[in-house]
Amino acid sequence: MKQFFLILILFLSVTASSQEVTDRYGALIRSDVNEANVYLIFTGHEHFEGFEHVLGVLKKQEIQASFFLTGDFIRQHRDLVKEIAAAGHFVGAHSNRHLLYNDWTKRDSLLYPPAAVKKDIIDNLKELEKIDIYPEFFMPPYEWYNQEVVKIAAEAGQRTINFSPGIRTNADYTSPNMANYISSEEILKNLYHYEQEHGLNGFHILIHPGTSPLRKDKLFLSLDSIISELKERGYHFFRFM
Repeated sequence: MKQFFLILILFLSVTASSQEVTDRYGALIRSDVNEANVYLIFTGHEHFEGFEHVLGVLKKQEIQASFFLTGDFIRQHRDLVKEIAAAGHFVGAHSNRHLLYNDWTKRDSLLYPPAAVKKDIIDNLKELEKIDIYPEFFMPPYEWYNQEVVKIAAEAGQRTINFSPGIRTNADYTSPNMANYISSEEILKNLYHYEQEHGLNGFHILIHPGTSPLRKDKLFLSLDSIISELKERGYHFFRFM
């Protein structure tokens, strides 16, 4: 048992001041573990059909969230991005072109030179600067990265974050034609079961407001009920600052 906890401590670094949890690559994956606070995170690149619905729910529930958007998304939906920021939500970088920075199976291998990765992040930030948005948090494309990507992002003035593992809301991008498909019903069951068993203090809950047309059961359509249920269970919602 002692060995288990030693391994866990080595795997997850927890800072004493704010009780944040970072993964072994250096990305922030959980905040405020001693408080019943959760952070809703939304990403945007190719698909965008659920953004207005999400914004409507957040307004109704009177909470703020965090949106991580690619340069491509910003260029195509500049007014929408301004609307998100004007509503008081955090808007951060998600890469310029949504490149896969490192290999799926050999994670320590970059698929682009470090200079190209850094340029991709900076180009994303430049698009945000055009609308007077200057974030300090960055979510890597595909939510996939390694220590070098985190280091490169830091050189660009960005702190890397990711979703909290275990609740599987991030799997809402899958569609029935994919081997790893998981339905929204299954995701919700897993979310609430995980909360009951382990709690969600400081969790980063990722939901995609745009997914493939092949996926008909959009998780973002359950956002209102998710927020209401977690509020009922005593959680408060925050955005990144």
